[in-house]
Amino acid sequence: MKTITHRFKSQQGAASLLTALVLLISITLVILLTSKEVLVETKVTADNYRTSQATAAASAAMNQAEAYFMTGGLDQIDNDTGAAGADGLVDYTSASPFSLDPDDLTAGTQTTSAQFYFDNSDDNACDCQADASKTIDSDGDGDCFGTLGKNMTRALVTAKGWSDDGTAVRTVTQCMGTFDIFDNGDGPKQPFVSKASVGVFGNATIINRYTNSSIWTGGANDISGAAFATYLRPANTATSDYIKTELNSDCEVSPCGDPNNPGPNTQLVSNKKTGAGIDIITDDATLSSKTADQFFDMFFAVTKAQFMKVAENANQKLPNAAGVTSPNGMSGVIWVEGNLTLNATDVVGSPATPAVLVVNGDFSLSGGATVYGVIYVTGTLHITGNPVIKGTVIGESNTTSGGGGTLKLVYVPIVGDDQAPPFIVGTGMIVPGSWKDW
Repeated sequence: MKTITHRFKSQQGAASLLTALVLLISITLVILLTSKEVLVETKVTADNYRTSQATAAASAAMNQAEAYFMTGGLDQIDNDTGAAGADGLVDYTSASPFSLDPDDLTAGTQTTSAQFYFDNSDDNACDCQADASKTIDSDGDGDCFGTLGKNMTRALVTAKGWSDDGTAVRTVTQCMGTFDIFDNGDGPKQPFVSKASVGVFGNATIINRYTNSSIWTGGANDISGAAFATYLRPANTATSDYIKTELNSDCEVSPCGDPNNPGPNTQLVSNKKTGAGIDIITDDATLSSKTADQFFDMFFAVTKAQFMKVAENANQKLPNAAGVTSPNGMSGVIWVEGNLTLNATDVVGSPATPAVLVVNGDFSLSGGATVYGVIYVTGTLHITGNPVIKGTVIGESNTTSGGGGTLKLVYVPIVGDDQAPPFIVGTGMIVPGSWKDW
């Protein structure tokens, strides 16, 4: 009996050993599973971090693209040289040397990469219209505007961002376009429009090769200057017969300055000797009966208050916070609060980037000042010297303006005439609902 009892006692540790082994295996499995979960969570966290890096980089690229577009549209660079200057080509494209290599973005010790480019091809230009009613290709050539591939005012923007190790990439697209500053998206059709008389243009030379009227006024014909003359495009010709430089030339005769040698693309219509021709419309009650706001609404798609706000948002309401009072060197939507004088060397706008200048006061042009675009004046006009305007002058005041200068006024349509519209600074916008990211 003692022997049997001893044998049983010697085997009592086997159960403890088995239990310990099971517990050890269980703990090992738990550790392995926990480790695997930690590794997965670490990978997920790392992926989320790199995805966040790529998303932030893509957003930064989109912000850069938006800022670039708002300052001048799609064409601000000469693609051959990389220097500033419009050349009729989109600056940043997927095949452009300016956007092939992503730029580095450094924050602290982290460096990510980003790039953006514009696509104004036919389908994208149509889809990126701010006004949905204008997305239809009316002439069937595949482009919403009508001039294939030439619209520099709207595009699909693609922005890409990469994480610091390049393993994560995010892509964002968005439409950028412009809103209409002019009524029905079309600018004035005459070089000079006024509620009052046209005495200010007594010594003016007015050239219009696009339409058939030079002066439209609600007042009397008060032309008395010996040098006054208006010129239109010759009869039986069309704008398509001439290149743009000929249509926009400030030479009414050829060679320029020789009145005895008439130019090939103008004909004299009105002057002091022959009197007012068919291109001068005076005493029109359609103009004289308008209130100031109604007169403004004839030309613009926004109210004066809205126009002023647009200019203010673009930092082009003068005087501005920095105390700037002159629009010299500026383009786009400009509001001047108070009287304005442009002097001999002042230039406002350019052929590629015209100005839409509203002077809420009196406006004086002196010396050889030059303006490209549309000028709207609520007060009186005063001309001295030999200023040049390529565009349109609109006078709201009922007071007859004056001045003894010799103005050269050449009508150049800011939009219309089947030409690609220029980008007008201040009218850029993000098309609502166009954001996509993946």
